[in-house]
Amino acid sequence: MKPRTPKKEQRADVTSVETSTQRAKSERRAPERTCVGCGLHDDASAMLRLVVADDEIAFDLAGGAFGRGAHVHARPDCLAKAPRGVARSFKRDPKVGPRELAERLVAACDRRMTGLLLAARRTGAVVWGADATLDAIRAGAPLAIVAVDAASVAQTAEVRGAVAEGRAIAWKTKDELGSVLGQPAVAVCAIRHEGIAGELRGLRAAAVAAVDAMTREGGECSRRPEAR
Repeated sequence: MKPRTPKKEQRADVTSVETSTQRAKSERRAPERTCVGCGLHDDASAMLRLVVADDEIAFDLAGGAFGRGAHVHARPDCLAKAPRGVARSFKRDPKVGPRELAERLVAACDRRMTGLLLAARRTGAVVWGADATLDAIRAGAPLAIVAVDAASVAQTAEVRGAVAEGRAIAWKTKDELGSVLGQPAVAVCAIRHEGIAGELRGLRAAAVAAVDAMTREGGECSRRPEAR
């Protein structure tokens, strides 16, 4: 006669199966979208959302904007092809070329990054000043933001190490960073909130991709979108 499995073990087995099933369903539910640039399918979270409304195209970086949506990878080639992709998808003239679309992305990234830094300031998730920031970097802060005109602090061992580890970005001037943080000038600051830090890194990468897309169009443009 086959021995009976104790009820506690049966419940544990059922819970384990249910958890695995729920996890599998959750993974299957991850929304996928088609990039209007390259035409490939990918997770929506891996792309930028475009909103098309009233014959205007805008980037919905914060999420939740109304209008017909489209998605594009934050890659130079995809951004350069996005206007034609939008025209095909929505059967209308987007009335914007690759360069102008890229410029809109740089501006949208700048606005969103400023908003995130203000939020970090309100919640105490950011520290500034050379000593406090370098201490935070040594303690494992997920992101350091270095002003583009702060050459001396950029050469410190802590900042160079953060750059090597992908934990640092260059953005804005010292005066501009200081203005966002309510200070006269800030050469470097550190973000201590992982979620905010991750979004800032992604936005910075998207802005760089936009500038590369403009360069491929043959126009003269700044190689430092973070300075805008």
